[in-house]
Amino acid sequence: MGVVSMEKQMQTFVSTLDKYLTASDIVQSVDGCISCGMCGQACAWFMETGDEKMHPKNRSDFIRQVFRRYATVRGKVLGALGMIPTPTVEDLRKNMSTYWACTVCGRCSLPCPAGVSNRRLYRAFRAAYTEAGLAEENPTLKAIIDNTRKVRHSFGLSREEVMAKPGLFLGYEDVEMPLDIVGAEYLFVCPAAGNTKIPELGIKGMKILNAAGVNYTVSSVVTDTGTEIDHIVVHHQLSKELLEEWEQDAERLQVKKVIVAECGCDVRTMYVEATETLGRPFKFPIISIDTIWEDLIATGKIPIEPIDESVTFHDSCYVTRLSGMGEKYRGLLKKITKDFREMTPNMEQNYCCNGGAGGMRMPENTEIRRKISRLKANQIADTKADLVTTPCAICYLNMKDITEVYKQATPEKRTARMFFEIL
Repeated sequence: MGVVSMEKQMQTFVSTLDKYLTASDIVQSVDGCISCGMCGQACAWFMETGDEKMHPKNRSDFIRQVFRRYATVRGKVLGALGMIPTPTVEDLRKNMSTYWACTVCGRCSLPCPAGVSNRRLYRAFRAAYTEAGLAEENPTLKAIIDNTRKVRHSFGLSREEVMAKPGLFLGYEDVEMPLDIVGAEYLFVCPAAGNTKIPELGIKGMKILNAAGVNYTVSSVVTDTGTEIDHIVVHHQLSKELLEEWEQDAERLQVKKVIVAECGCDVRTMYVEATETLGRPFKFPIISIDTIWEDLIATGKIPIEPIDESVTFHDSCYVTRLSGMGEKYRGLLKKITKDFREMTPNMEQNYCCNGGAGGMRMPENTEIRRKISRLKANQIADTKADLVTTPCAICYLNMKDITEVYKQATPEKRTARMFFEIL
């Protein structure tokens, strides 16, 4: 960037920022902040800790400092003269953990009078840490990158292991899994968290598809949707490769459409991020699994008897706030429940579960994640509903965890449910 003494990692870091921050990002989110601090009143990580390092503005201010010092003419001149601070690679290391103690949920943008997207800045910063090689100094991020490179599965499972895990439950439940069916209408790929952490629940969705006679297939080749490499690590090259391999497998199997599972990050990737990552639209039409549930109910292909338990709904940030699909689930819930209870606040204003995009995956976040999730636990408890459901595997896993931590449930008596479980 024209500074001879700049460290190589810093050069890569800054060039990555320069590459991924658009002109709109710079005008609106780098230069547009008016320092009112209102974003802090929407961020659970700051609200529940009071830690100034967690304040969205303060996190973004360090990004601004790095960008302005190294990527602007004014910053280069003033920095060379010693008139403004010059962040170092060690400064990047010191601040790195704060950008993963965050779910990049976008709630902090809601009260901003200037429309600043801290979310856009954080994703660009994560990408810069990744391309500069600094992200791999964290063992969890390194494992996700290494596993994705080697076996194309962020948890490191081989294709055989992925197929074996649900296979045990499929055999026990006597459920058939259509595998590599050429010419099927839909290709269904389960996110890594789903086939690793909750394979016993995933087959319930398969049961519904089978019972309704849906013409779909599961792939033996693509076993990870790329959720973690895209939204936790923000490794654009590997994300692009996984999306292209997903397209190639859809072509191999000659399917017409690709199903997006109940995973908030996958919904955001396929409806929004994929076009930016690929530099073009995804080659196949995308349909969310819940749109299929909606169609099956509307056409009478699956008979519905509303359940007796009262149900509340957690708006996954990546599904509702970032993808605009909140009303869809409310329409479904009104058909399959007798007693649906809204949380307060809800829809785009709903509190984050605090599990996605690294919140739950990073073990160093466990203590603080559970602490700040008191907001969500109280929000659930205030509804006095018997069950809480969500269309996202990670939201489900975190709510299962926090309802047990806050004594609202036990491992034997779950109150959290994946959306398809309510069906």
